[in-house]
Amino acid sequence: MDLQQQLNAFRLWAFDFDGQTQKWMWSAIALVLAYLVGILVARLLVFIAGKLSGLRHKKAEGDEPKSADHVMIDILGAIIRLAFLLIAGAFAANLLFGYPLEQAETLGVAAIRGLAILVGVWFLGSWLGSRVRKFGRKVDRAHSGGETLFNFLGALVRFGAFAVGLIAALQQFGFDTASLLAIVGAAGLAIALALQDTLKAVAAGVVIAVFRPYKIGDNVRISGQDGTVADITPFTTVLNTIDNREVVITNDRAWGDVIVNSSARSLRRLDLLFSIDYDDDLDKAVRLITGILNDDNRIRSEPPVWVKVVELATSSVDIRARAWVSNADWWDARCDTIRAVKLAFDANGITIPYPHQVEVSKHPVDRRPPQLQHEPEEYRPPRGLEPTD
Repeated sequence: MDLQQQLNAFRLWAFDFDGQTQKWMWSAIALVLAYLVGILVARLLVFIAGKLSGLRHKKAEGDEPKSADHVMIDILGAIIRLAFLLIAGAFAANLLFGYPLEQAETLGVAAIRGLAILVGVWFLGSWLGSRVRKFGRKVDRAHSGGETLFNFLGALVRFGAFAVGLIAALQQFGFDTASLLAIVGAAGLAIALALQDTLKAVAAGVVIAVFRPYKIGDNVRISGQDGTVADITPFTTVLNTIDNREVVITNDRAWGDVIVNSSARSLRRLDLLFSIDYDDDLDKAVRLITGILNDDNRIRSEPPVWVKVVELATSSVDIRARAWVSNADWWDARCDTIRAVKLAFDANGITIPYPHQVEVSKHPVDRRPPQLQHEPEEYRPPRGLEPTD
């Protein structure tokens, strides 16, 4: 038997769907092909997302986690793979157990339509959100703080589009719009009662985006945490600390607590305190500090440098220096000034005193009560027995 005859015989055997072996074979082939096609379509989804929405489906530099957009694309990819596996499962169930394909076809068409709507609306929302963020960056060049507001609006556009797409996708399965809205309303009320703190965070996020007490890139202290604002989402504010840690604060805590924004003003005041010994030349120390500040190009001439004696402390004379510097140069100027003053004091014989302690010692005192000493009494005979001459 030649090769062509062998192939014809195998084909006749393979397409004989009455055999149990053939049914299991085609079921396994359908599941494997569905899995591979699902992976291919999911990869295609990632590629299209990178082109349309400006997303890169990979971790950022270092070990930073994926963004919410990347996580959502992962979820959509998993749904696509599951949909293909369900279609293959319906085919296998028809072969092995006689499941009617008409019902599977109806459900499959509805699932494909719903999935297409969900993916399409998500891409549309992501694309619109990216446009909003880019527009916010342009606005930020002219008006500081615009990027923060538009980043927040972009996030709302993405999540709003996904909610609309989800309702439209559920309609493909025969759900009535009015019923869906009623279900969504009831579910929204239940969720609102269960997630009161989360909704407070969203409301606070809207207030922060509108009034902008801080923006992305500002150095702030929020809820007792210091750092640079890295991101503002509808739920949280993300800070990067100086030692490269990420601090996530819910917006309700951020808005309800004291906010200290060190980047809100272009100038910031240096406030330094120096202590010298009582025996040192006070005027000389003031001149040295004033000269160091005036010689620093980072120190502004207006308002002028202020150096005065502020207190006669227990073991030192305290001199306070105040000067204005650019916000970006504040930390370096502070550290350099402290170093320069210390070197100038050492070179001119001015000492920075240590706290003095006086030790007082006393001789031990015998605090025991004095002992009474009884003198012996003279003998006196009883009355009437006195000796007579």
